[in-house]
Amino acid sequence: MSNLGYHLEGVVQESPDLRWLYYQDQIFTLGELSIKINKAANVFSSLGVKRGDKVALVLSNNPEYLFCWFGLAKIGAVMVPINTSTKGEMLSYIISHSDAVMALVEEPFLNEYMQIKSTLKKIQHSIVISDSSSSIDQNDFYSFKKLLDDASPLYIETNKVLVEDLMCILYTSGTTGVPKGVMLSQNAYVAAGAASANQIFQFRPDDVIYTCLPFFHVNAQMGTTMPALLSKVPLAVGKKFSASKFWSEMDRYKVTVFKFIGAMITILYKNSSSEIQYHNTVRLGIGAPVPKDLWLPFEQRFGLQLLEGYGTTETTTACIANRPNDFRIGSCGKPISHYEISIRDEENLPVSPKKPGELCIRPLKPHVFMEGYYKMEDKTNEALIDGWFHTGDRAYQDEDGFYFFLDRTKDVIRRKGENISSFMVEKIINNHPKVFESAAIGIPNELSEDEVKVFVKLKPGEAATEKDIYDWCEKYMSEFMYPRFIEFIYEFPKTPTEKVQKFKLKELSNENAWDSSELLKKEKMK
Repeated sequence: MSNLGYHLEGVVQESPDLRWLYYQDQIFTLGELSIKINKAANVFSSLGVKRGDKVALVLSNNPEYLFCWFGLAKIGAVMVPINTSTKGEMLSYIISHSDAVMALVEEPFLNEYMQIKSTLKKIQHSIVISDSSSSIDQNDFYSFKKLLDDASPLYIETNKVLVEDLMCILYTSGTTGVPKGVMLSQNAYVAAGAASANQIFQFRPDDVIYTCLPFFHVNAQMGTTMPALLSKVPLAVGKKFSASKFWSEMDRYKVTVFKFIGAMITILYKNSSSEIQYHNTVRLGIGAPVPKDLWLPFEQRFGLQLLEGYGTTETTTACIANRPNDFRIGSCGKPISHYEISIRDEENLPVSPKKPGELCIRPLKPHVFMEGYYKMEDKTNEALIDGWFHTGDRAYQDEDGFYFFLDRTKDVIRRKGENISSFMVEKIINNHPKVFESAAIGIPNELSEDEVKVFVKLKPGEAATEKDIYDWCEKYMSEFMYPRFIEFIYEFPKTPTEKVQKFKLKELSNENAWDSSELLKKEKMK
C-alpha cells in the first residue's frame, strides 16, 4: 500500500517524455503534467490548504481537473468533486456539509456558485478556472491560471501523506435523503486503479484508453484515469459524450479501450447503419449496463468486445467484472480479487446459486473500500452489517461463479449515470407554493435507464400546469434530476402509516402523463 503521490512520482521518473494525456488539441507528457501538478500543490499550500483540508471542485472534464486532483493528493488534502449541474440548495449543502475551506469553480458554473456563496461559511478562498488570467475583483477570488503561472514547478513534501488518509469525499444521491459523502482513501485510488488495469483491461503495449464520462465520478477517476496512470497507458479525455463525434475521437486518438454507461451503447448503435462498414482501432468497451438485445449486434457492427461490470462509489468503482478471456454475456462477471461477494436473503443469510437475493460486498484488504459516509455514522452503520456492505440491489450467482444483476430494491432512480434520490426530487417540488405533496418514481426507457416521473397533488383550491412544475424544477434542480414525465393526481395510494405506495404508482399507465421531451423538441424547432 502507498499513497497516490508516490505512484505519480514513480511513473514520471520512469517515463517523463511519455505523451500521456490527450485533451482536444492539448497533449501533456508525464513530465509536463507533473510540473502542472506541482504548481497546483504549491498554489493550494500557499493559500493555507493543509493535509486533511477539504477542497470543492466544480469543474468539467479538462486537464485542470487533473492538476487540482493530483495537486491536492500530494499535500494530503481531500478533493470534493461536485456534479457540474448541481445548483441551489444541493450545491450549498454539499460544499457546507463537506467542511470545504476552498472551492475551485470553472467559469461556466460560476453563476450558480455565486448564488449560494453567501451560505458557505467555511469557504476561505474561491478560485475561478477560465481561459483568462484576470481575477474577479473581490478579495477572496483568485484566477487559477494566474496562480499557476506564478507558482514554483518544484514541490517539497512537508507532511507525510499516509495510505489511509482521505483522498476524496464523493457525494452520492444513493437512495433516499440528502446526499451522502463517500470517504475514499489514498490507497483506495491506487488499489482500484491496479485492479482495473491488471484484472479487467489487461492492457497491451499499444493501448490507448478513452473516457468522456465526467471526472466528478469514480468511473472516470478510479476506473479510467488511475489504471491508465499506473500502467502508463495514454489517456484520451472527451469533454462529454457526443454520438456524432464519438468514432472520430476514437480515430483521432487511436483509442483501443473506452469506458461507457449503458445509454451510450444504445445511442451509438441507433446512430449507426448496418449498411456501413465501421473500421476503428477499438478492441474493448467496458461499462454497464449493456442492453442484452444489442450486445452481440453492437460487437459485430463495430468489431470490438463489450464487457460488463458492477460497481458503486462505495466500492471505488468495479467490484465485479467480466474479463476479456473469462466472460458471460448478460452477466456483470466475477469478483475483483480484493472483494468478496455474497447474495443474501431478507434474514441476511447466504442463498444458494441461481436464487435471487440482495447483493452484498465485503472488502478483503484494508483501505480498498470506503472509509464510511462523512459525518453520517448512522448511515454507515445502516449500510454495513457484520462487515458486509448491503447494496440494495438484487442479483444472483450461477453455478460457474458469474453474477447477474436483476434490479434495485431501494427507492432510487438511475438516469444518465446518476443515482437520483426521489427524496430530493420530492423535497424540491414540495417547496412549490401550490404543491401539497409529490412522489417521484423511475420508469424504464428505451436506453435501458430510468426516466424520472413525478406525481403531483396540488393544494386545495390551487391551479397549476405541468409546465409550471417543470419550470420550478429547472430553477431549483440539477439538470440530471429534471422529470421527464409529470402527472397530477388527486389522491396517493398509501399505507396505514401514510407512506406512499410507489409500487402502485409504477403500475399505472403513463398515457395521462405530460412529457417534457415533447416541449424540448418544440423549443429546438423554433
